[in-house]
Amino acid sequence: MQPHFTTLDLCSLLRCSQTTLWRLRQDVEHFPQPNLIGRRLLWTRDQVEQILELLS
Repeated sequence: MQPHFTTLDLCSLLRCSQTTLWRLRQDVEHFPQPNLIGRRLLWTRDQVEQILELLS
């Protein structure tokens, strides 16, 4: 099982605000969308790696 990253974890990694992350999700084509688990948005490690590739 892969570790999951919360919105705050991802914002910390990308050094951006939650609003900026929301904008990226809306505006960047092929930006991996999080999984909704309970009431939390969570990204897998593979998704985070894809995000880092998209933004580099």
